[in-house]
Amino acid sequence: MTMKKMVFVLAYALIVVSVFAFTKTTENSKLSLALSNQYAKKMADASEKLDELDSALKQTLLFNNSDGSQKAREDIWRLSSDIKSSVASLPLDASFSTSWMNYLGRIGNYAKEADRSVEPDEYYKVMSQASKNLGVMQDEWTLATAGLVDGKYSMDEWTNRLNATNPDVDWSNMGESIKQYTETDFPLTASESDAMKKKELKNIDEAKVTQEVAVERFKTVFPTVSNEVIGVEKSMPGSPYPFFHIRFADGESIGYIDITEKGGHVLSYLSERPFGKDSLSFDEIKKRAEDFLVAANYKDLVYEESRENSTAWHFVFVRKEPFYGAKVFSDVIHVKVAKDNGDVIGLNAAEYIRKEKLHRQSVKKMDWNEFFHKDVKIVNDELAYVENERLEQRLSHYLTVTRDEHGTIGTYNVIVDAETAEVIKTEKLN
Repeated sequence: MTMKKMVFVLAYALIVVSVFAFTKTTENSKLSLALSNQYAKKMADASEKLDELDSALKQTLLFNNSDGSQKAREDIWRLSSDIKSSVASLPLDASFSTSWMNYLGRIGNYAKEADRSVEPDEYYKVMSQASKNLGVMQDEWTLATAGLVDGKYSMDEWTNRLNATNPDVDWSNMGESIKQYTETDFPLTASESDAMKKKELKNIDEAKVTQEVAVERFKTVFPTVSNEVIGVEKSMPGSPYPFFHIRFADGESIGYIDITEKGGHVLSYLSERPFGKDSLSFDEIKKRAEDFLVAANYKDLVYEESRENSTAWHFVFVRKEPFYGAKVFSDVIHVKVAKDNGDVIGLNAAEYIRKEKLHRQSVKKMDWNEFFHKDVKIVNDELAYVENERLEQRLSHYLTVTRDEHGTIGTYNVIVDAETAEVIKTEKLN
């Protein structure tokens, strides 16, 4: 290549790179501007609806009965949800955002549930205090976001203004204040507190086990694959529940098992390996799953349902409490069994470990002919504990019903509280 041609090629390449860089910079600038405009719109929307929320809340305090305040309470529910959506779209400090959205959710739920669960005097007391605190939060929000609605900011500027590192706004302190308002205005109910403890496995009061005991537990439950443990790690500090993560390799199988530090309970298990041809029937594979659960000391479970893929059956087993013989649908174990040899290759027992606290209830005698329309047929009726909207475990009739729907049969699950006859849930199956 001559010098003249080389200079031409280099010059041309430089032009192409420059044009590409300019085009890319222009695209990024346009994207940044569009995102900035979106943030400004979300900020303006949140501020505007915060005013409307404050107004709706005060309107509900004008009336002694829930009928008079129904429209305003519906507005509280809608506006709190809308503001949560806007806040979630902004690059806000995480602690502030979490506290703010939690408070908005609580105030919306309280207004929504007022009809059936709150006395007028109690509603007035709670919402009067919430109105006062919301006013303080609104003032702090307005001050902290001053100028952001009208300003044209880069992404870095938006992040810096809404981050905990901003020296002009103490977002973390604002978040802590909102958290305190939430605890005083809308304290957790006993059911919500139990649900939180259950989620974090705080109800487990058994002694802690050592790493060595956890490994022995693994060998007891899965003797065929636990010959070669290749690593044991403790969960990160701050985990809701500490556990041991044990990795293994055995022949062609590799996988892991997680075991809680408190009590040494198996949380989950997964094994991966090549699969051969299917050689076992469904009944044989189901029996392998049931035998495994008994051997692993899970003895209060009953089979509920199953599904399959090309290599395994996935079974769901539900705890059955002894007094009513009722299934507890929040306490389940998932077991995955290989089709080729019947080995258990997956287990998830996290929900089962978070055992529900159950309470005995009176069981109302039901006249289903009066309860359902005459064209509804009851196919199955069994007792089960089911969680309602208030996070309470309620003994219920778990019904499967059908009706003729213009020549086709519609099948539904209907869950009815055994004591109050409240319909907890209706679900169409086909």
